[in-house]
Amino acid sequence: MTGSFLSLKNGYSLFLKHTLFGQPIEKCNVSNFRHLQENGFWTKFSTDGIAETHYFKLFQYPMKKFPGLSVIKASANGIEISDEYSYFLADFMTVDETIVVENANISEEETRLLAEEILRSFDYFEFAVVGKGQILAWFPGRYPAFEWRFPFQMIGLDYTNYLPGERTFRTLVRIVSNSWRILKDHPVNRVRLDLGENPANFLWFHSQNRRVERIEPLAEKIKRPTIFWPAVSTISDFARYLGFEIREGLPENPVDNAFFWTDIELQPEDTVCLIKKWESIDSELIPLIKKNSNKIVMEFNSGFCNNSRIVYLLHPGRNKGFLQRILKPKSIPAKFLFSDE
Repeated sequence: MTGSFLSLKNGYSLFLKHTLFGQPIEKCNVSNFRHLQENGFWTKFSTDGIAETHYFKLFQYPMKKFPGLSVIKASANGIEISDEYSYFLADFMTVDETIVVENANISEEETRLLAEEILRSFDYFEFAVVGKGQILAWFPGRYPAFEWRFPFQMIGLDYTNYLPGERTFRTLVRIVSNSWRILKDHPVNRVRLDLGENPANFLWFHSQNRRVERIEPLAEKIKRPTIFWPAVSTISDFARYLGFEIREGLPENPVDNAFFWTDIELQPEDTVCLIKKWESIDSELIPLIKKNSNKIVMEFNSGFCNNSRIVYLLHPGRNKGFLQRILKPKSIPAKFLFSDE
């Protein structure tokens, strides 16, 4: 039994009514999707938090085994986790006095330069750049658990109200509190100000590692190969952590008894481009998925973070009694893909 899971980041925007267009999904020329829809089953779902925790639960892992994003990023970048250190992600952001304004849109090279500047004043940690505006930082010692807020949760807030009070974290608190003083006159930020852009004048830690056992790869859990596409997806590091084989392109030839996960990001700001992208997915991607799969789940999510709405289409949806039985409150559509019914 081969199953395919297509997750569409911001796909929920296809269902939102536009003043001129109505629902974009109704205006699309999508014959392949229509066929799935006619023989499918719709269900709604809601989630909270971030994409990685959502999919961790969707693939039926208990949250007590979630290691933290810092561990997932370390694994994706070939950095071995040591029990003698504590690991955090840290994002460069913009602050106005103590109010967080936004994430800083800077390159990986600018990220490295700013992190090195922090390190000159606080040489208590090591770091690796793991993305634009983001580093993985590790400190000697085993820090107690603390639920740091994610960067998107800090926007518009006074960061001083969300720092840990325990003395163990005093080094991190000092770095956060002094990052503005250290970074405000850095050449990277002087250039940004000259260009009329917000400075990357603040560093915020989050996603502390949790000391949990390594999870069982999804392929072993469901007893079938797991394949993810595309490698450039923002969720590919998480898929790699779950043991997915990461592909540059979607396989055109079927792989027997496999589980495929395809993740596509839509841009909801431009409705015309949104419709064209969805029509492109219908003509190029969905036929391949239909060709290779006995079961299909399509997820139209609203981008996570502060948006929790999700709609699923399950195909085929002929056995309504079975679907209604497994899709009870707090249940998840992955049960449909992983079942033999």
